[in-house]
Amino acid sequence: MLLLTVIVFVVMLLLLVLVHEAGHLLAAKRAGCTVEEFGFGFPPRLFSRTWGGTRYSFNLLPLGGFVKIEGEDMDDTKPGPNSFASKSAGWRITILSAGVVMNVALTAVLLSVQGVIGIPTAVTDDNAAQLSRQQTYIVEIAEGSPAKAAGLLPFDRIAAIDGLVQPTTRQVQEVVTQHLGEELRLLIDRQGVRHELVVLARENPPVDEGAIGVQLSGIGLITVPWWQAPWHGVVRTGQMLAAILGQFGDLARQVVTGSIGGVQFLGPVGIASYTNEVTQMGFGFVLEFAGLISLNLAIINILPIPALDGGRILFVLIEQIRGKRLPAKTEHLAHTVGFMLLLVLILFITWQDILRFV
Repeated sequence: MLLLTVIVFVVMLLLLVLVHEAGHLLAAKRAGCTVEEFGFGFPPRLFSRTWGGTRYSFNLLPLGGFVKIEGEDMDDTKPGPNSFASKSAGWRITILSAGVVMNVALTAVLLSVQGVIGIPTAVTDDNAAQLSRQQTYIVEIAEGSPAKAAGLLPFDRIAAIDGLVQPTTRQVQEVVTQHLGEELRLLIDRQGVRHELVVLARENPPVDEGAIGVQLSGIGLITVPWWQAPWHGVVRTGQMLAAILGQFGDLARQVVTGSIGGVQFLGPVGIASYTNEVTQMGFGFVLEFAGLISLNLAIINILPIPALDGGRILFVLIEQIRGKRLPAKTEHLAHTVGFMLLLVLILFITWQDILRFV
C-alpha cells in the first residue's frame, strides 16, 4: 500500500505542476515568445532534452516547476521581438495567468472523470438506495471501549462482520444489535492490509457510545451520465472554488483583526499523508483531492505576492498605472526576496508537517 501511495503522490504532483507550467508554455509560444526551458522541480538539473527550441528538464528539488522565457526578467533595454519584455501588457498578463487557468481547468476535468466513475457520497437514509459499492468506515473510537481494546483505529474499513462481507452501515448496526453480550469477529481493511479482530458487543454501553464504542460512516458512489459529466465537473469546480475563496476570506479577516489561531497549512509531507488516506478510500477520493490541491495551487499563485504569478501581474498593472516600467533591478529584487521568503515558509510548514504526521 505504501508503494501505491508513493506512486499516487508522485503522479499527482507531476500532473499538477506540469499542467500549471504547460499553461505558461503554451501561452508564451502562442504570443511568439522564445521559451528557453520547461522544468519540473528546481536545479540542479538531473537530465534534460531539447525539442522545438525548448529544453525540457527534470530537476533535483521537486518543489514545483518553472518555465524560462526569453526576457522575463525585464532587464533588457532593447528586447527582441521574441522576448517576453517586448510583448504588450495584455499578452504578458495572459502568459502569467495561464498556469492558474490551467489548474482550474484541470480540476474541472478531474471532477468530470470522477462523475463518470463514481462520486464518493456520504450514505443517508434518503440516498442509500441510489448509491453503489457502499463501504463502512470507522471514523471515531471511544476511549475505554471494546473497540479500543480490540485495536480498532479511525479510518479502518469494515470488510466483513460475523461473516457478512462488505456490510453497509445499517447492516453493521443490525449485526451488532443481534449479538449483544457476544464477541464479534471483524475483518478490517487498514491501508490495504487485512486484519482479523474480535470485539465485544456490550449489552449496557455508556450513553451515546453504542455497543462496541465506534462512530461509523457509510460511503457509496453515485454516477452521472457521461454526457452530463463535463457540466458536472464545471459546476463542482465552481462550488469548490467558492468554498476555498470563502476560507481564504475568513483567514484574511482573522489576520486583519489579529484573531488568527488554530490555522494549519499543509506542505509536501502533509499532502503525502492525506494522499495515503484518500488512496485507501478509492480512486474517486484521489480525483477530488487532486482537484482540491489544484484549485489551492491556482489561488495561491494568483495572489499579488512577489515571485508568484500574481506578483508578476501586479508589476505589469503598476507599469500601466505609472505609464512606464519600474526599474528592472527593483522588480528582480522584489521577486528574489519574495522567493526566499516563500522558500522559508515552505520549509517551516514542512517542519510542522513532520511534527504532526511523522
